Amino acid sequence: MLRFRSRSRSRSSVIAQTLYRHFFRRFFDNDTLSPQGDTEKTIARALCFCAVPGLMVAFWLLPCYPNRPEWAIVADRYFFVLYSFVTMGIVTTFEWEMLFPDRADFLILLPLPLKSRQLFITKAKALIAFLALFLVSSNIFALVFFSAVSTGRFSSYFHTVAAHSAAVLCAGLFAAGCMLAIEGLCITLLPDAWQRWISAILQALVVTLLLLLFLLFPLFGAHMQTLLEGHASFTRFIPPLWFLGLYEQLAAGKAAPAGAQPLATLGLYATAVSFVLALATYPLAWVRQKKRALEGASRSRRPAGTSLAHLLHHTLLRRPQERAIFHFTSQTIRRNQHYQVYLAIYSGVGLSLALASVLTLQRSTQHLLTLAISPRGLHAVLPLLLFWLAVGLRVAFGFPIDMRARWVFPMNMLRASGSGRATASWVLICCWLLTAAMLCVLFALGWGAGQLLQQAVWGTALSLLLADVLFSESSRIPFTYPRLPGRATLPMTLVLYAAAFPVFVLLTVSLELAAEAQPSILARVLLGIAAVHILLKVKARYMQPDTPTNFSNEESDDEFLTLGLTS
Repeated sequence: MLRFRSRSRSRSSVIAQTLYRHFFRRFFDNDTLSPQGDTEKTIARALCFCAVPGLMVAFWLLPCYPNRPEWAIVADRYFFVLYSFVTMGIVTTFEWEMLFPDRADFLILLPLPLKSRQLFITKAKALIAFLALFLVSSNIFALVFFSAVSTGRFSSYFHTVAAHSAAVLCAGLFAAGCMLAIEGLCITLLPDAWQRWISAILQALVVTLLLLLFLLFPLFGAHMQTLLEGHASFTRFIPPLWFLGLYEQLAAGKAAPAGAQPLATLGLYATAVSFVLALATYPLAWVRQKKRALEGASRSRRPAGTSLAHLLHHTLLRRPQERAIFHFTSQTIRRNQHYQVYLAIYSGVGLSLALASVLTLQRSTQHLLTLAISPRGLHAVLPLLLFWLAVGLRVAFGFPIDMRARWVFPMNMLRASGSGRATASWVLICCWLLTAAMLCVLFALGWGAGQLLQQAVWGTALSLLLADVLFSESSRIPFTYPRLPGRATLPMTLVLYAAAFPVFVLLTVSLELAAEAQPSILARVLLGIAAVHILLKVKARYMQPDTPTNFSNEESDDEFLTLGLTS
């Protein structure tokens, strides 16, 4: 009897360890992070990517100490608190869909001789280990080196380490707890039809706010004294400032700025509330996910013959092949949540850059620091948003779905040019909708009719240019790529984006401002864009292959991943 219990416990322990490794590995089972499926290398790269910035900043600050001004030291501390907050928020948001088991996990694992309670416990352990690993890696080097650099001659190194660790760990824990609570509330409270789209919108907003806070660091860093002495009313709405107040309160004690104590108290309460919500909603969301997986979701099919579809068929999509690719792209993005995550992240990057270019700080008549809008920065918003929307769509189109179902495309596509034209049309419609939304925002801000008309012309022209340059020459059909595009030349791709993006935005802004003073410049730019459009169309017609490319079976994989839990 004792031997049987010992074997049973040993078997249960092996199953728990296997499930733990499976759930932990799934956090890194991502086309963006591990296109080759090498989990160990992926984990090492991800951790290094999070750890290196803090280490490099600490080394860069080394020559500035010990004669660093007092408020510059406060700004340095704010950077590390902000970095911990933003890193944990983005990591948790990027793994939004993996925070809870998905439909495949429940359908595959529950029929096995496994208890639902066992799955819940191992998934929770894997999630805690995943978050703890990134929390430690993003702060460990800065904790050691910056504490050594910033410790004064008559101060204790261990006291500095304690203050630094408390601030950055609380900031990271609050960010992770907030994301868990938000996702849990979405799964628990929202209907199935709403949950997917609202989750994507929330992801975009979260990424926007996190990156915006990071991009505004130079602006906030230059006004640290005003922010911490209580002369800015918006500080209570900036979470990293809460934990900077905690940092100052622990490091300086009674000598801390006047506004540090209220901010520190607010940060501690907010961290506790976020974790209570995360702990309360996680089991409820687990039960809801399990119910959805076992019962399925009933979705009503929308009729294909809508008025918008008829309009597109008679204007942009005249050939049957183009219509097929267009509707295939629309349905894939609407049904697959992974592509919505990519679009949400890229949209968040564009929105954060746009808001960072618009927002500025100014002093009011009462000597209070307030947020203001830069009129010149508003001209950069539309090109920023259009560029990152087009790039996000290009990246999302490059991730594959079911490779074994691709045979239908080379069998029915008579010419490859239809794939590029249909993809460009899809992107063009998205860019035009974004332009219309931006015009409404500018109208609400009080722009005149002439300025709005020019922005509409610029938005239409830039949308056409981006769709032509990025998509019209492609002979590939979206979501049918056999591997991540550009994987072998990723550094070169990053260099090209880093070089092309600033030139595109700065040149557009300068041309917009010049065209407002001299309208003939706008006419010349439009003629140039029309010429580029015609040249690319001619090149696509005569130089592309007869059939879509990248339909070889070189990467077909018939192997299955097994966990060894059936025997």
